[in-house]
Amino acid sequence: MKRNAINKLISWKEQNLGKPMWITGIKGVGKTFLALDFAKSFYEGNLYVNFETNAAVCNLFQKAAYSAKNELSFIELIYQYYEIPMELSGNLLIILDEITFCKEAVEALNHYLREEHAVPIIVLSSELYDIDLEYFDCFTLYPMEFDEFLVAQGDEWYAEVIKGHYQTNRKIPEIVHKELLTIFEDYLLVGGMPAAVNDFITMESANNVAEIHQRVYLSQLAFAKEKQSESDALKLQQVCSVMVEQLLKENKKFQYRLIRKGATYALYKDVIQYLASNSLVYKCAKGTYDKTEGITISPEALQFKLYVSDVGILNTLIRKNALYLDAKKEMIEKTILDNYIMQSLIARGYLPNFWESNSQAKIDFLIQNSDGVIPLEIKTNENTRSKSVSIFRAAHEIPYSIKISNRNYEYSNQVKHLPYYAMFCL
Repeated sequence: MKRNAINKLISWKEQNLGKPMWITGIKGVGKTFLALDFAKSFYEGNLYVNFETNAAVCNLFQKAAYSAKNELSFIELIYQYYEIPMELSGNLLIILDEITFCKEAVEALNHYLREEHAVPIIVLSSELYDIDLEYFDCFTLYPMEFDEFLVAQGDEWYAEVIKGHYQTNRKIPEIVHKELLTIFEDYLLVGGMPAAVNDFITMESANNVAEIHQRVYLSQLAFAKEKQSESDALKLQQVCSVMVEQLLKENKKFQYRLIRKGATYALYKDVIQYLASNSLVYKCAKGTYDKTEGITISPEALQFKLYVSDVGILNTLIRKNALYLDAKKEMIEKTILDNYIMQSLIARGYLPNFWESNSQAKIDFLIQNSDGVIPLEIKTNENTRSKSVSIFRAAHEIPYSIKISNRNYEYSNQVKHLPYYAMFCL
């Protein structure tokens, strides 16, 4: 499955600045596959080292760190351990998976980078780590976007059609538009976790998808809790256990009272920050808009929404709980679409916020791009009329707004109508 992020790795190789590439992302998002696929395509060979599962290599660096006699560099230790001739170093990509499981290895790597930059290295980590950007390039890998889903199915032509019509605002032929909406429904069910996408395509069925989602989600939570104290691990579990219930409410802002009576921001802010920083959840805070300063958010923003890391996982979490299915069908549909939009915006590099005006008007998402501040509204049908954007426009100057629905492309009255499936173009 081709990932868009491979273009970042190609650019990194072509620039040849000598910095290792550090890739973060949640468990199961495809970091290892991406790195190995890149190595296979652009290098004569690779050396893959997993510090989470290989206790022996961790022990190697631990012993070296406390040995006064050790004079070998990070790379020399690795090459000696795996019996690789040093003369192969220029054509061999070193892939270091979950290196943060061994702090001595991280320290040895940092020391090596302060002196040498000869060997191409990719570091993979499921946890955000405080790295020195002087010595590393980095990016976060997110679940597959809809265009990647199309390419994985062999429908790359559809992705190109969507991009072309996004630029011109011309309607896609209706038969193609309907086909894309049907495929998009599959995407909402399957999501963007590679294991689920691969099984869906291989088996030509979604029968196994829910089981894969459950397995991936539980492994993500287990990994996150392992990194916390016993008390914080419990809090983390509590936050995640009420997210879906909260999202299915009319007011989707996170409410601590759903966790337990007496729960407060102060008690849970650290674990929520950990979840958001590591992309286990997406946090959308309430923003304010000023003409001169743009969108601003208080550092201690108390009003925010939490979204699930993958729309397919959210879909499964809803379907697996009969209580959630008691919610109105339209509310479930809107919740899934909201999560998809948030996931897409984060993957595109935006930091979206929501906006409210004395409970009279609500904007689902505000983003900021080269054109200025743009309000986004999500609709569950073609009826996209709304007073909220009009109220926002009356109070603030905006170049245009975006309405996302199952409606075909159109641009009129400073409103860009965007079909759901075109979010990856933003």
